[in-house]
Amino acid sequence: MRDTRKTTDYFETLLVDFEVALNETQKALDDGNFTSPTSRVDIAQRLYQLAIMRAVSHYSYGAHLGDVKRYVLEILPYRKQLSHYCDKLPKPHQCYRYAFEKLGGQADAVGSANINRYIYTLWWLSLLQALKIDQAHIDDALAFVGEQGKDALLDNIALALGDVNRPIASHLYYPEVYQPLHEAFSAPVEQQTFLLSLFISKWYDNLEDKADWHDTHDIDCEFEYTDYYTGYWCFELSLVANLLNVASDELAAHNMLPTELLQQ
Repeated sequence: MRDTRKTTDYFETLLVDFEVALNETQKALDDGNFTSPTSRVDIAQRLYQLAIMRAVSHYSYGAHLGDVKRYVLEILPYRKQLSHYCDKLPKPHQCYRYAFEKLGGQADAVGSANINRYIYTLWWLSLLQALKIDQAHIDDALAFVGEQGKDALLDNIALALGDVNRPIASHLYYPEVYQPLHEAFSAPVEQQTFLLSLFISKWYDNLEDKADWHDTHDIDCEFEYTDYYTGYWCFELSLVANLLNVASDELAAHNMLPTELLQQ
């Protein structure tokens, strides 16, 4: 167990529930049980997000990183499926897709604010980088994420991951949370560790009333769309630390730091 806020039994039950939910929902989608184009987009978004949270849950449970990698590799097909169903929306309804594909602003999709999709995207990219997924796979993931030139932190991360022609935005979608992490990219080396430590020290508290998963450690495993606890891990920090080659022993100890994903 990497996350001990819940018991082994809790995570074992949760992981079974994830498999059942993903398999049964995917079968229902494939069988045409969702009749409207917009409902198929809703379901495709849910599947994509559940795939990310399944990988996070395996990390929290203590799975070998090789096993976590297997589940991380399965995220991209779900993201491609989301775009596939968005593409099939009737022309007058194409604007509907932005609630599911846009990462900034105040919009909601299936009851979840945009900042959640932003966070999940950073988690996905972090896992791809830390688990040494093939560059072609990362390139595909970045292409489906899109958002070029719209958020400075995401742009700098994508540039470091290989999107070398990406324009860099001059602003952040969520500066109240991510300003220190963004500043680390342009800070002198001797200040990067301070900024990363500052970021993680405020990360969880800054996401109160923003992230769906905030304060979920007190709930039972009911498996509603967001009513489950998958672990509190600041994957954003491990991603930026790896990209900036900040050594793990230079970072302040923190119980939400996924230390096994740090490569230095």
